[in-house]
Amino acid sequence: MRTLILFLVISVLSSNAHSSQPTTKEFMSNIQSSRYDSYLYGLESGLDWANELTYREHKMEMFCKPNDLEVSASLLKDFIKKEIANNSSFYKKYENEPLIGLAFRNSYISNFPCE
Repeated sequence: MRTLILFLVISVLSSNAHSSQPTTKEFMSNIQSSRYDSYLYGLESGLDWANELTYREHKMEMFCKPNDLEVSASLLKDFIKKEIANNSSFYKKYENEPLIGLAFRNSYISNFPCE
């Protein structure tokens, strides 16, 4: 029983070590690795959910991503790199802030406009 409790405590503490959002600078310095891939997939899932909820409740979509689009971590990273490059002065000014979610949302709005 003690072993099980100790294992659970260690699991919880170790999983929280990387649970905070990366800053723009941290993300960009690790963009070639898979370090933040799970984080990106979480952002994508949350953004899709928010878009669906906004549509159901307000009949408005933030973006119109094709339903059959298979997104990979590399595609999501490309979207974010492009967004940061297009607005480099803003993201440079706030490079120590966790703005990857904002860059992700803005990239979806740019790449999947609703017409």
